[in-house]
Amino acid sequence: MKLQPNAFKLALQKGESQLGIWLGLCNPIAAEICAGTGYDWCLIDCEHAPNSTESTLAQLQAMAPYPIEPVVRPAWNDPVEIKRLLDIGARNLLIPMVQSAEQARAAVAAVRYP
Repeated sequence: MKLQPNAFKLALQKGESQLGIWLGLCNPIAAEICAGTGYDWCLIDCEHAPNSTESTLAQLQAMAPYPIEPVVRPAWNDPVEIKRLLDIGARNLLIPMVQSAEQARAAVAAVRYP
């Protein structure tokens, strides 16, 4: 199966502005509604909303048929959580609580598989 190009990443590389929406409702129906609004991206918030891996997966699945790029914010800069999000199909992550170069390096290392 061929994956669609990551429109969010391509637009960032080109320096193009994008409009997005924040989703903290932990519900695939709400995610599908947001996906159909015409925004470029939708952030699924796992830091300030009680999203589990399962509820995040359901929201990613609900958005999949739409031309919107989901962005997932993990609850923390945690390599295990980051890998789980990547495993369920999150292509764009917004890592919270990065306060130092060392924490930034840890986040980058977490998205790379050995």
